[in-house]
Amino acid sequence: MKKLLNLKRDIRFEAKGDNEYKLTIYGGIGGFVFSRNSANSIREELAGVDAKKIHVHINSGGGSAFDGVAICNMLKQHKAEIIVHIDGWAASAASVIAMAGDRIIMPSNTMMMIHQASTIEYGNADVFEKTARDLRKIDAALSASYKGRFVGTDEELKQLLKDETWLTADEAVSLGFADEVAEEIEIDDTQEDEEQEEIENAKDDIVAKYAAQLNNPKPKEPTPAEPKQNMSKLFLNLK
Repeated sequence: MKKLLNLKRDIRFEAKGDNEYKLTIYGGIGGFVFSRNSANSIREELAGVDAKKIHVHINSGGGSAFDGVAICNMLKQHKAEIIVHIDGWAASAASVIAMAGDRIIMPSNTMMMIHQASTIEYGNADVFEKTARDLRKIDAALSASYKGRFVGTDEELKQLLKDETWLTADEAVSLGFADEVAEEIEIDDTQEDEEQEEIENAKDDIVAKYAAQLNNPKPKEPTPAEPKQNMSKLFLNLK
């Protein structure tokens, strides 16, 4: 959380050319702490914009799930082609925003993270039980944001969310969460390298399964060969 709070927060909307715009979303998403990167701010930026293409550049560890869903839906509803570029990482709510892309491009040194909803609670057992029920409903809503792209089953998606899964660019493409692996890029805001403990989960098996399908598509059914024609008959028919 400390790392998330310390990230440079930046939202910018600027013209790139004729009918082409760039939307930059860096830092935490939504909430009173991250108010500048809220769904309302982005709604104001997009209001009245007549664009053919919007390039959305993301470098964010996430934040408010509901702001993430709202921003994703606003971008999906816009008539422009949405091209998402993951500049560093798209984690949690930021990965939900990324799902708005008609194309999602991840340089080879970037990452995406998806997980179940989480919160902080205080109270008695009844309060915690209600919070757990509410979180499961939020999980179901968040799953819907990924389903349109995920190539696997609902159960596999549920497992990946449960495992708090970190995906490289290649893994994201294999699972349908991205379309293209681009060359590495360097980003301006430097972030402390943090070693992450490798957690054994279902990710490797699921990625391997769909990477194999991506690299080895089903062979096409052979088309029946046309019968050979007698050349003398063909010559006679041309007269």
